[in-house]
Amino acid sequence: MTTIAIKPGSTYTSIYVHGYGLVLKEPTVAAFDDRDKKQVRAVGYEALAMRGKAPGVTVVSPITDGVISQPEIFTSILKVFLDKICPQGVALKPKYKAIVAIPLGLTVGEREMYEDVMLDAGIYSVTLVPAIVLSAIGADLPVGTGNGMLTVNIGGGRTEIALLSYGGIIDGCGVGIGGEKFDKALVDFIMGKYNLKISTDEARRIREEIGTLYENDVASIGASGMNIISNVPEVKTVYALDVMDVVKPYLINICDLIKTIIKSCPVDIAGDIMNSGVVITGGITNMPGIDELFMEQLMLPVKMFERPQYVQIVGAGKLLCNDELMSQLVAGGSV
Repeated sequence: MTTIAIKPGSTYTSIYVHGYGLVLKEPTVAAFDDRDKKQVRAVGYEALAMRGKAPGVTVVSPITDGVISQPEIFTSILKVFLDKICPQGVALKPKYKAIVAIPLGLTVGEREMYEDVMLDAGIYSVTLVPAIVLSAIGADLPVGTGNGMLTVNIGGGRTEIALLSYGGIIDGCGVGIGGEKFDKALVDFIMGKYNLKISTDEARRIREEIGTLYENDVASIGASGMNIISNVPEVKTVYALDVMDVVKPYLINICDLIKTIIKSCPVDIAGDIMNSGVVITGGITNMPGIDELFMEQLMLPVKMFERPQYVQIVGAGKLLCNDELMSQLVAGGSV
């Protein structure tokens, strides 16, 4: 039995194999030939490269706002990813036992759908664990103890916030705010300000390369797209402050949601939160200045990480070989 962890995300899907570490991180997309929409032509990076460029090809993202919305397509993607991590030259595919990161607030039916997708993809045994709990584990927080902790993950399609103690979730919420929403808003902003229509992939590149929350940042970058007035291809200079104008209101909205969770905090845990502050993970937290914005808005210490986009899947990897912690999560109702 091969033990793995899977994090299905709106932007990327990651797979961690016990004893090997993170072995796969690829875009959660599939490409279909328009003449036969049941046949997957490519997945992952290969499919992403086709988006908007390959004639007669439609590229689909089966996860919306962090939740699987097209299970059949995601099953097809996951089958290919599992084949990729299978050792070369092995006659029989290994049996996989998996921990799977799931969003907060799923209904019973949605949880069953996640399990069915994994089983249909060829996984033998599935354990569903809230992704925000895996963030806390990846951040080396003492999840199984009575120390209260506040964890936030800002991902590609979803932001989740949870107050944790004794392996359980005291209060939490998830909202469809993340990198993909930022990128769509940046597309609209650039079209309105510069009369330039760009792709969401180009918007993501701009956000990742010059995105900032510092008002004195003068960085700029060339944005490639189509001039909506002249209808000719064009490159225009956009600035770090343009990205900030788009992203900052969303981040302040996230801070308001965190404040709502804090207000529900039991008095016995309030002191823990004052001491430990807020732990923030997810790829969006690579943006310079986000820690200062959150400290200013929340008036609490903020803990950040290097390579924050990997904290959740690393947390899942740590849980693979920690039976004691898994028992604590079961006792706390997280699993």
